[in-house]
Amino acid sequence: MARGAGTDGDAVKMLLVDDLALVRRGLTHVITTYVEGAEVTEAPGADEAVESLRRSPYDVVLVDVGMPGRDGIDLLKEIRSTWPDLPVIILTNHADEEHLVAALREGAAGYVLKDSAPEDLAGAITTAMSGSGVVVSPLAVSNLAEAFAQPAEEAGPVQYPGLTRREREILQLLTEGATNWEMSRRLHISEKTVKAHLATLFRKLDVQNRTQAALLAVGARVHA
Repeated sequence: MARGAGTDGDAVKMLLVDDLALVRRGLTHVITTYVEGAEVTEAPGADEAVESLRRSPYDVVLVDVGMPGRDGIDLLKEIRSTWPDLPVIILTNHADEEHLVAALREGAAGYVLKDSAPEDLAGAITTAMSGSGVVVSPLAVSNLAEAFAQPAEEAGPVQYPGLTRREREILQLLTEGATNWEMSRRLHISEKTVKAHLATLFRKLDVQNRTQAALLAVGARVHA
């Protein structure tokens, strides 16, 4: 059952799903310390999480990937199907591109590594509840870029329909993890122009951020 944040006064109800009791206790302590008004319910697995969701409304769900039985991606799929407006953050030790791509393709509101700073986790929770974007730990983004990056002479610009040549070049550089400054240097244009191209690119691809755009490019390359 989903609800709007702050329905019960200033309380923020969260469901934390992880099969390890000590991990749950530690994360609960971090969340209640760094997120004002946080009320955390713990669940050791996917089945228990679904039961909790059916009994009570929540503002956000944090899910571990590597659980026995139904894993975090399976639970994410069920939540997105049954409670489509309820944001789900994947909280994991896995920084590999396979888990990241699977999570974001299934609609995760965030992908946060368990060794992240408490402030980063609190920020991801706030962003997820506001619906203002998808937060992904930098290491996971870096690994995604490295996994799919190819030398420019081999890959060339990403061939995604409806984009100009320059926009395809920008998109290719996104998949390589390039910053705006690096794009401006490599394409011999200003950072202001890079930002303008990114804004147009996001609009054409119907995405909200760099990570989502890079994932679309990766998908287009893999299925080409």
